[in-house]
Amino acid sequence: MGQASKSELVCMPRKCIVKVVLSNEQRRILDELARRLGTSESETLRLALMDYAKELSLVTEMMHKASGQAF
Repeated sequence: MGQASKSELVCMPRKCIVKVVLSNEQRRILDELARRLGTSESETLRLALMDYAKELSLVTEMMHKASGQAF
């Protein structure tokens, strides 16, 4: 896949806006995924991020850290 080298972060009260630079191929993949899922590009990226985080057990780890438990 191509480059995805730059992101910009803007936080609001409950959500953060992140701008991501995608290669043309990555953009076509995102468009197709969003179309197949029937969701927006933003929702498709959020779903993919959370699926990947779950795969790495990162969500559970972050929850344990937030509650003060050792992991």
